[in-house]
Amino acid sequence: MNSRPCRFLSSSVHTSSNIATVPLSGENSSIFDILSGFIARNVISSRYGTRFQTQKTELELQPYVTCYNCDSDTRTRSISTTRKCDQKFIKLCIPSVHETYELKKFRYYWWKTGIMHSKAKWEEATLPYELATDISFEAFAEQTDKHNIHSWWEWENGTVRVVEFPSGFHERGVGAITREINDATRNVKGTNADILSLGATTTRSHGCAKEADASFRPNQKPHVNAGGSDGGTRPWPNIVVEFAYSQSEADLKNKAETYWLQPGRAHDVIAIKIGRFIPPEIPSVMTAWHYCINNRTIVGALSPLMYEFGTIDRQGNQINLQPGQCVISIQIGCLYHGMQSTFVIPSHLLPNAITIDLYYVQCAILNY
Repeated sequence: MNSRPCRFLSSSVHTSSNIATVPLSGENSSIFDILSGFIARNVISSRYGTRFQTQKTELELQPYVTCYNCDSDTRTRSISTTRKCDQKFIKLCIPSVHETYELKKFRYYWWKTGIMHSKAKWEEATLPYELATDISFEAFAEQTDKHNIHSWWEWENGTVRVVEFPSGFHERGVGAITREINDATRNVKGTNADILSLGATTTRSHGCAKEADASFRPNQKPHVNAGGSDGGTRPWPNIVVEFAYSQSEADLKNKAETYWLQPGRAHDVIAIKIGRFIPPEIPSVMTAWHYCINNRTIVGALSPLMYEFGTIDRQGNQINLQPGQCVISIQIGCLYHGMQSTFVIPSHLLPNAITIDLYYVQCAILNY
């Protein structure tokens, strides 16, 4: 593809596709000058982000400057210093303005109506995707309830982002795990040890709101003084289930570790990741991680147990999964963590541990 002048830049800057090449000479001799010029032209946008990259230096604005080089990792929230670059040019990867604005109205349609427009090309979107801005938490909660969105959107400081897409195998997989937990605790239903299945209840903390795909806690778990799951006094769930397909494995784990498993929140998280596939094929690579705040490394880091329960493993080897072969085990004490000191676990009504046989989760997913 031939390069062409970018209408946002001087004639010395050319673009090819969404890559702009900026000579580092004259007024462009420092990254500071380049950034200043781009900001003046409104090319850098906190909404879409702009990536600056060279062999040794990478700057990313979304919405603040992050500076990386081969020797250090420095983060600043302003462009207050001049950083020289010994490269001959700097490449600027700029989102396609035409594509972004063409698709935005169709993607925004999901926020307004709860319906995914056929022209939105969601299969081409990168998650998390910024769906709407300047949205109050109350408006977010109203829309998610109205359109039955569940855990597909998240809210943070007025911005709504898409973190996952709906799918039949997603719902069936979560449903299979929910049934396993409900079956294991059915004998305490209606007692002071009853376990609530909270589903995708919205939780809120420090300017953000997230929903699990499924969550559970004792019905009589006491309220807290502050920092509860509603931003007030409501207790957090003890068990959380997160299921990801479109969402990346890194984002899935990050959500488990930095949100759900923060002190005073959930005790156990089951995180499921389904490997990418192209219909009419069926899912084949399926991985689960069981996090428990009691399972840590010698230095205190969370140490989840990993399970591969698909038809092939992550190296491409065949798996012939059988019942009882791949089972997550949650201790009863974890299920009732946070109960009052006078509470006695009715062990005669419960199994020694809550077991989730991933064979049945696999069957549910493969028969979506």
